[in-house]
Amino acid sequence: MSIKKFSIIASIALAALLSFGCCSEVKYGAFEPKAEQGDSNPNAYAGYIAAMRRYNGFQMAYEWQRANPKLVAESVKKEVLKEFVKSPEAADKLLAKIGTSYDGDPVALTQIAAVTQLVMTPKCPKAPKCRKLWVDALKRARAKTDDGYVKVFCDQQLRICE
Repeated sequence: MSIKKFSIIASIALAALLSFGCCSEVKYGAFEPKAEQGDSNPNAYAGYIAAMRRYNGFQMAYEWQRANPKLVAESVKKEVLKEFVKSPEAADKLLAKIGTSYDGDPVALTQIAAVTQLVMTPKCPKAPKCRKLWVDALKRARAKTDDGYVKVFCDQQLRICE
């Protein structure tokens, strides 16, 4: 690693540590939005703290991935992921596993995110063709559902791809 790269990385790390130190005094509810009188937001997770709260019996994605490293590693191998962008049908089949809110197949959800990364690989000559197929499949999955979770999930992947 060159001195210049090391210096940049060290500066970023120092800035992160300093900002963490500045934020460590903030109480957990400090960033919660205050309800206005008559506010009837039906979204129980509108506030950041509530959205990031851990609930017994429900794992967050990163917790599941950390608990299943071998399964994750096997499911996101390039050979596995390439199969999902070989045809529109293969892409559609994977995207059909998104599921409703908090009810999706964790392997499939991990693979979907990994396929999105794969089709965005700048040095891969096949990426643009695969990206078009993947984007079209994401748009189809989004268009044929009424489920808000599926729509948002597809939107997040599309933002990365477009």
